[in-house]
Amino acid sequence: MIERRLALVTGAASGIGRATAERLLAEGWRVVGIDLRADMSADVEGVAGDAHDETVLLRALTIADGPLHALVCAAGVPPSGPWDDRAHWDDVLRVDLTAPYAALRACMPALVAGKGSAVIVGSIVGSAEGSRRSPAYAAAKAGLAGLVRSMALVAAPRGVRVNLVEPGPIDTPFDPPGFPADSRPDVPLGRMGTAAEVAGAILFLLGDDAAYITGATLRVDGGRTILGAADRPV
Repeated sequence: MIERRLALVTGAASGIGRATAERLLAEGWRVVGIDLRADMSADVEGVAGDAHDETVLLRALTIADGPLHALVCAAGVPPSGPWDDRAHWDDVLRVDLTAPYAALRACMPALVAGKGSAVIVGSIVGSAEGSRRSPAYAAAKAGLAGLVRSMALVAAPRGVRVNLVEPGPIDTPFDPPGFPADSRPDVPLGRMGTAAEVAGAILFLLGDDAAYITGATLRVDGGRTILGAADRPV
């Protein structure tokens, strides 16, 4: 009997994390999920808690109880404000930057055992765009690029790959859009993306077709970041 591949997904109850968990399940994976909310998809072995909390991560690894073939860090908080609120800064950095580091650190032995792969969900905000609302969000997401490149170097000799996905405007409740989802003048493809489309990119990076890709950033943004200043809507 062929052993089912095993994935741990943070932020598995909603948005990109939920879509990724469901896609993995549909392709025959076993999925352990972490989220503050307990209402994850059927067949996800859920752990309710903060993905930043080492005890929650260890509980999820105990439930997994085996070599890990994939880690997906999709938990996060949306950009908000006010920009000069220090408590907001600390919370966003904790969830959007430190939590992926904590997950990589806790899961590395299991990933090594499974010759697995990790994908971190970032954003074009930070790497390509700033944020008036939340410099904390932009700083955390920009920091993920450095984290992923560094952890890719740490993990490569152990047979583990680490990559970054940077979504652009995605139609989820995470961050309500300023334009209709199907009419985006600020996106060359003319619409927002879907969580399922980001999940598809994540599945590619986890799979065998990406076996020679590590430390890379894959943008899933409908072309938004290739717009020149003259092409952006006023």
